[in-house]
Amino acid sequence: MKLPKGMSEEEVLQVIDGIANRLAGKFKFGYHEIEDMKQQARMFAWEGLENYDNVRPLENFLWTHVRNRLYNFKRNNFGRPDKPCDSCPLYDMKYRNSRGYPCTGYDNEMDCDLYAGWLSRNTVKKNLMHTASLDMDVTRTPDLEGWIDQKSIFNKIDEAIPVPYREDWIRFTHSLRLPKARRDAIISLVSDIAEGLSIES
Repeated sequence: MKLPKGMSEEEVLQVIDGIANRLAGKFKFGYHEIEDMKQQARMFAWEGLENYDNVRPLENFLWTHVRNRLYNFKRNNFGRPDKPCDSCPLYDMKYRNSRGYPCTGYDNEMDCDLYAGWLSRNTVKKNLMHTASLDMDVTRTPDLEGWIDQKSIFNKIDEAIPVPYREDWIRFTHSLRLPKARRDAIISLVSDIAEGLSIES
């Protein structure tokens, strides 16, 4: 890894850790906790060192680089914070219709195709950040004890899934598209966890 001129690896690591510690809390989302975002920030910082030109202060350069990368990471995996309304000529903050919605073109925001599409895409992304719950289905599990056992087993497995596998696990539990190799890896991992918890898989 290319180090900036006149700086030791330890000094660079201190700068990276300082930036990661300050930015992580602002970008945590879904199942990504502060520690996860610190690791992500450190990774982005190391990657950014390749483009450092030794002209600007390292901390300023990495702050901008890491903040932009974390913003993109959150946007791509959780949702875009910028509503299409922000740049729409029909949207006027001074105007309020009977529902309190500041749009001069629509009485209901869901009537706007741009807004409805934006909300739909963001909802899908946000749903990937939460694990599926086992709802009681009386046709499949007629006894309450059986349902509680199933939910208990699911929760134990869910808690034991390591962070790097969370996204694939969530995709798997929601029956979303997952490449065969990754699907097989999740099945194998769940089998190992179940065996470790003494659960018959």
